[in-house]
Amino acid sequence: MVEGDDDSSSSSSVSSCASLSAENYSQLLQAFKETHEEANRLVLSNNRLKGLNNWLEEELEKSKNDFENLEMHCKNSSHLCNSKVCENCKTLESKVHYLVKTVDKLSIPHK
Repeated sequence: MVEGDDDSSSSSSVSSCASLSAENYSQLLQAFKETHEEANRLVLSNNRLKGLNNWLEEELEKSKNDFENLEMHCKNSSHLCNSKVCENCKTLESKVHYLVKTVDKLSIPHK
């Protein structure tokens, strides 16, 4: 009789172990699926950000070139002074001072 008990306890132990393994497998499979989905989302996000970064780097290069061209243009034309433009600058400067004073007066809280 003792020998039969060993067989029944052994078979219940195996079935218990099998159900535990199936449960562990399903948990591991679910964790893998979630991790895989997250990895796919991160790949898409990474690709989008790489594209954005490449575009920004291109825009930066264009801006640097534009700046260098403008800087060169200013150096080359600094000795040329159009009197009409200079007169306009003086007028605009006085208007700027007037506007700054007006804004200062309006921004002071009334008591």
